[in-house]
Amino acid sequence: MKQASCTPASACPLDIVCIGSALEDIFINVPVHDDATAFIRSNHLSISLGAKINVDYPLIEVGGGGTNTAMNFSIQGLKVGLLSKIANDDGGHLIRNRLEDARIDLRYLQVDTDSAAHTGMSIILNVPQHDRSVLVNRGVSHGIDFDTVDWDQFKTVPWLYVASYGSPNEDDFERLAALARDHDVKIAFNPSINQIKRGLKVIGPLIEASVIVSMNRTEATLLTKSKKNERVTVLLDKMRDLCPGLTLITCGASGVFAADANNRRYYIPPMKVNATSTLGAGDAFCSTFTASIIKDGWDVPLALKRANVSAAHVIQEPGAQRGLLPIDDLDAELKTLNLSVDVLDKEMTPQPTP
Repeated sequence: MKQASCTPASACPLDIVCIGSALEDIFINVPVHDDATAFIRSNHLSISLGAKINVDYPLIEVGGGGTNTAMNFSIQGLKVGLLSKIANDDGGHLIRNRLEDARIDLRYLQVDTDSAAHTGMSIILNVPQHDRSVLVNRGVSHGIDFDTVDWDQFKTVPWLYVASYGSPNEDDFERLAALARDHDVKIAFNPSINQIKRGLKVIGPLIEASVIVSMNRTEATLLTKSKKNERVTVLLDKMRDLCPGLTLITCGASGVFAADANNRRYYIPPMKVNATSTLGAGDAFCSTFTASIIKDGWDVPLALKRANVSAAHVIQEPGAQRGLLPIDDLDAELKTLNLSVDVLDKEMTPQPTP
């Protein structure tokens, strides 16, 4: 792993700062069988009330959009900082230790020392070969205090990656957008469904100011106020009206669509792998895509291929970070694969199923 080295860390120029949540993730594999007390019906996980279900010992990991992406950028050899918030508790100590081990710059990490504060936590009920449901308490991660940030330092950072992180003040989005407009800071924005629900009046300035915007199909449908069965290429066109940069729409098992600033549209199908857990796939895809752009320029097909391999590795491992690989390893694997990226036109466009 190639990483920059500076002593002290706060003296080292950063390549990118991630803004997002930091959570303690607890993974529980739930066995499902027709004759068991836990089963799947019509895409719902059903658990009988009063039942006791034997499970594997829980896996405790670090998660959240901020830490997942910061870890990946560090693995890619970039000098990365993290703006997030934890509490002074066991979960917070676990997260801080993991971040320090990954040599992530913590000058912007906020710690709530109130005895009643607690670090955010997710309990992931994972059904292998199917999907997962997440029980989440965001704790202090929703309370990142932008007023205490040294914005003069942020003006000198080439890139910001804005992931999901609770409920910031409405003017926080405009403050970030101003960095892009006034100081040539490039922003990659991967908003959460809760941020999108706040509407274009709130998050629109940041979407417009970002050079990369990534969201899944459900989120893009909500943001553009489209019909649920709208064609993805139509969603891309609507997103292009909102974001002059590069737009990604991830469609899970149906692949990923993209449109660049020159209105070229791309599609890459998913890799066929046995998934252990889909948690973290979106973070891995978008952060790997962004890292590829930072390191090797605006080669969209190459970035899509690297991101595709990265996400495929993450979903084969428990947790959102264990499968992350540096770009050199991704490229070595790409040489053994026959991945292709389709350049689309309006007449012939492969479409994912609704």
